[in-house]
Amino acid sequence: MKKLSFLILITGLAFSSKAQISFGPSIAGTQNDINYLGSAYLAPFSEAMAFSLTQGWYNTAKVKRTGRFEIGFTPSVTIVPNEFRTFTIDPSKLEELELVNPNDNVAPTVFGEDAPGPELQYTDPTLRAFSGGRFNMPAGLGYAIAPNMTIHAGVGLPLDFELSGHYLPSTGIPYLEGSEIGLWGLGLKHNLKQYIPGGSAIPFSIAAFASYSQFNLGQDLEPDANNDKRIDLNADAFMTRLLISKKLLFLTFYGGVGYNYLNSSFKVAGTYEYLNPLQPLNPEQSISDPIDLSSTNGSGWAGNLGLRVKFLVFGYVSADYTFGTFSAVNLNLGFSWDI
Repeated sequence: MKKLSFLILITGLAFSSKAQISFGPSIAGTQNDINYLGSAYLAPFSEAMAFSLTQGWYNTAKVKRTGRFEIGFTPSVTIVPNEFRTFTIDPSKLEELELVNPNDNVAPTVFGEDAPGPELQYTDPTLRAFSGGRFNMPAGLGYAIAPNMTIHAGVGLPLDFELSGHYLPSTGIPYLEGSEIGLWGLGLKHNLKQYIPGGSAIPFSIAAFASYSQFNLGQDLEPDANNDKRIDLNADAFMTRLLISKKLLFLTFYGGVGYNYLNSSFKVAGTYEYLNPLQPLNPEQSISDPIDLSSTNGSGWAGNLGLRVKFLVFGYVSADYTFGTFSAVNLNLGFSWDI
């Protein structure tokens, strides 16, 4: 297992055992079958990770004065709702596969229970006799959260702008064997009170914010095996927010509302043993890179509410809750000059 991110130390997340994604046995049927089952199982994972890119970008609407800065660590946990933890297999969308028990048709996604899903088989009885002719949909990870973490930095610019950045060097995902993730992002905040007549008298801060982020993730499907089976995921997120905050002594209450545009792509790479239904005389073949799909699901309106506490002059800690397609809990700890 790759080294653990220090996200573990900050959030205190703990799971009872190591986990890994194992989708390989479900590479079966036609390409349409593979795409249908693979997308339903894997897409929530890519969408939740893309949503996590929108977390931890701000803890106040106040724009820093030119040259003033902050730096901190921002762990977040995206909470996956129930509708993304399972999916119902629709037999009409399968071509060469069928459910062994039509009443057992609810399968876990990556975020589902750590238990095998419904059993499927080839519709051609001659193929059922081969190894892989009958199989269960893969189990989920057993928990419905997507943890993430970034290094956060911001600096005040002229004309009431503030530039911020997120960065995470390539590192492993906590308790997910054979994984590696890296990300970067840039954000820009701008004071809006200056455009409001009499805005200087308004007793709270108002700002506009936008950011763009990218990340990539690799996950070995069989971490201890000498093969090239893996999932490669890439995502980018563009978010906009209207921010408002109010400072009372060492406390700052803040919130934001806006739109997330998320785009993610995922690829199941490697070579897999495969029963090719189009070659009934010699069905035992192999298939390479069987899934390469993209998704914009998860895009939509989102908002958050949070509280920041200042301590020891330059120190701060903040926490907020985000609601949207997914929900998330975010923590920010660092040092800020002129917050």
